[in-house]
Amino acid sequence: MVIIKTKEAYLLWHNFLVNLKRIDRYTVGQRIDDTFLTLLELLFRASFAYDKFEKLALISQAIGKRDLLNFFLQLGWEHKIIPHKMYSDLIIRLDEIGRMLGGWKKSLAEKTPAK
Repeated sequence: MVIIKTKEAYLLWHNFLVNLKRIDRYTVGQRIDDTFLTLLELLFRASFAYDKFEKLALISQAIGKRDLLNFFLQLGWEHKIIPHKMYSDLIIRLDEIGRMLGGWKKSLAEKTPAK
């Protein structure tokens, strides 16, 4: 489910990306796009990881990427690159994704014995 929510947020971002000015699209816009794709890759890999320790590590990395995405979006919003409506839509979606990732990590940590 978290992958689906992330894909929906990425689609919203990607459709907006083409509307950015060239300078913004190839700086902050590209960074946000790359971070979204890395987040999707980590989630995909985590969903198919067999080893619980590997899965836990991938989820932790995904949480870090989501936080980085929030930072880049905030940066774009503060510099008037991203309009308020787009920023709020994306942040609401990313907050939900963050809660889902936190729950996934917590449930996995409870099932996984300490090394």
